Amino acid sequence: MRHRPRRTGFTLVELLVVIAIIGVMVGLLLPAVQAAREAARRMQCSNRLKQITLGLHNYESTFKTLPAGGVMMNGANVQRHFPGIIVGLMPFMEQQARHEAIQNRFATSNSVDAAIFNGPEYQTPLPELVCPSEPNGSSPSPHASNARINYMFSMGDGMLKLDAAWHHPNYINNQYVQARHRGPFHTDSWLKMGAITDGTSNTLAFSESASAPHGYWSPQVKGGSGVSSGMLQDGGQPVINPSVCMANSLNPQDRRTYAEPCDTWRGNFFQSGTPWNGFHTVIPPNGPSCWASPTGYYAAIFTPNSYHPGGVMASSLDGSVRFISDSINSGDLTQTQPTAGRSPYGVWGALGTHQGGEVVTLE
Repeated sequence: MRHRPRRTGFTLVELLVVIAIIGVMVGLLLPAVQAAREAARRMQCSNRLKQITLGLHNYESTFKTLPAGGVMMNGANVQRHFPGIIVGLMPFMEQQARHEAIQNRFATSNSVDAAIFNGPEYQTPLPELVCPSEPNGSSPSPHASNARINYMFSMGDGMLKLDAAWHHPNYINNQYVQARHRGPFHTDSWLKMGAITDGTSNTLAFSESASAPHGYWSPQVKGGSGVSSGMLQDGGQPVINPSVCMANSLNPQDRRTYAEPCDTWRGNFFQSGTPWNGFHTVIPPNGPSCWASPTGYYAAIFTPNSYHPGGVMASSLDGSVRFISDSINSGDLTQTQPTAGRSPYGVWGALGTHQGGEVVTLE
């Protein structure tokens, strides 16, 4: 009687079953790995925000005041390029040599543009200013090969309403000066800690903005800004309506992009001052940022955004760092810019004001 040799291999069906099982296991594992990686990136991002805010505290300990969001150069009050808050904080972020190089360039340059852009001190990357979740962070800005930045300073709920020289704080019947009372950081505005009457734990210092991948004219909501006609309503005094920005600026076929992008410098130049490296606590995180410019006026709302799923990281003036959800209460966005008192923009607006008198409760 003959005996058949015992089979030692796999049949095709068995092999396919094993491959299918492995595929299912990999499919189940990959989201967990991606989530773990994002959690690690978010923790690192939180750490970088905290270090910048600690630098802010060291600045305040030295000069007995908080830094201005931006500083105008003498004799150049209508120019739009000026050094921002990060330049002032550099000595407290282990960047003393770069700080001195920038100051020397301003002292020896004949123009603001030459002072603020041209030089290796602007081009050498600053990893501590870039969120690890930012996909464009390792590449320089498409303009002037400038080092990028993801961390923006808080301008509160005081939206910008200025004329063609809107970069200067004293135009249009002092309206920008009014906005300066609605957030801790504005141009040529140095606050003392005692001015933060809402409490340092209830007032934001920094949050995030993605760096526009296509430079000035990026159509992406993350890092870009869009034109929103009708946002600036002129009823004797120009006023900004945030709900118009929400309704009109986005592409109806792709809500991740703008229907009409406009130039923005957000995230492309770490050294720039207000408003490009600032944010407003009006439209919730990862919503649109908008410009409008009818009849010679300019208006702007800059909204924080990031590549973290569901929200942005933000630090408070006390040095704590928290995650702010896209769904945070933003109150009534049909209300125009307030000049005093409580913010109409809910918990989100209250986190931006430094003397609004609100009680902030985050669940």
